[in-house]
Amino acid sequence: MQYPILDAPIAIELLAFFDENPVNKILSFVGFDLWTFDGITDEAASVVAESGLDPLYLDSLKFLSPESARRLARFKGGFLSLCGLEEISPEVAAALAEYRGSVLSLNGLADLTPEVAAELSRFPGLLTLNGIQTLSVATAAALVPHRGDLILDGVIHLPVEVAEALSKYEGKSLSLESLRFMSDAAAKALAGYRGKLELMAEDVQSAARQGEK
Repeated sequence: MQYPILDAPIAIELLAFFDENPVNKILSFVGFDLWTFDGITDEAASVVAESGLDPLYLDSLKFLSPESARRLARFKGGFLSLCGLEEISPEVAAALAEYRGSVLSLNGLADLTPEVAAELSRFPGLLTLNGIQTLSVATAAALVPHRGDLILDGVIHLPVEVAEALSKYEGKSLSLESLRFMSDAAAKALAGYRGKLELMAEDVQSAARQGEK
């Protein structure tokens, strides 16, 4: 049976299922994504955050309240995935940024406003935003203060103004592996980034290296 909303009693029942035998413990590795829940109550968010499952995949969630986000941010594990969210408010982004695990995955976000980007930039770990295909200059600038690692492997085009903004990125590494072409001007601008830059296409890598000269 599939439940559209994950509430506390269901969450407790599922956690008990995981504890029944070793096989179920192995299944718990994929988290609650074994079921389809469009939403989660605040109480269930607390139960799940304290579940001990790690990584924690909640990729079926389509919406998240600020309070549920705050409770999920208390999760003590290292990997939190919420890739079913296609958009979030600045309030939800601010709550999720309080998470202190290693990886926060929000690959379902198709658009990123400067306000949301500014809040997410406060998350100190690896931030994955692979659903983003284009960035505005303002959004790129809002991501600059992020100090962890940033994966933007969905971005397919990088205008020179956006490349200039990203070149100031303060994080340790920046991944743009879906880029297939960059203008010489954009490559020269991006080459100003002093962290680890990950690019897939050979011609793009070559252009970036040429920009360093």
